[in-house]
Amino acid sequence: MRASQFLGIFFCILLLGFVLSLASCGGSNLNNPVSDVDTTTQDAETSGDIVELTQNQDLEEPGQITDLDVTITVTKKMVMPGEETELTASVKGVRGTSVTLNWLNITKHGELSTPSENAVTWTAPDTLNGENVQVEVIQLVVTVISEVVSVGTSGIDTDTQIFSETKTVLLTVRN
Repeated sequence: MRASQFLGIFFCILLLGFVLSLASCGGSNLNNPVSDVDTTTQDAETSGDIVELTQNQDLEEPGQITDLDVTITVTKKMVMPGEETELTASVKGVRGTSVTLNWLNITKHGELSTPSENAVTWTAPDTLNGENVQVEVIQLVVTVISEVVSVGTSGIDTDTQIFSETKTVLLTVRN
């Protein structure tokens, strides 16, 4: 009778440990712009409206990030003075990470809305100061912190990786 009770308790603890280990597998924070699905790419020549910059990820080892897969989607790449365009970032291929975005208005011709959000709005300047065309340079700096904790025979191992990627978007303002 006692052996069966100990065996029952052992199996309950084993089952509880298994369930907790499955439940503790984490994912990305919902506020992070991590995409679980692939976005379709349209060529700028065919659509005239959507521009998407993509960089593919090359993996050296499974589970290790070697390069970020950052995609920027722009609603309009050519705007009139005072017009707005939306820029959206997507980071794929990262899990269990912290993702930080920083949009930079390099030439400062127009104005960016909240520069640390996933989707930002850029408003073109109201006038071109006598010029026919102005080119706006906007950069996105993506920083990813990936922390991996593993339990081995020698104890608990932690591995922290920090990756940074900079993307540049050119926007044109014409009269």
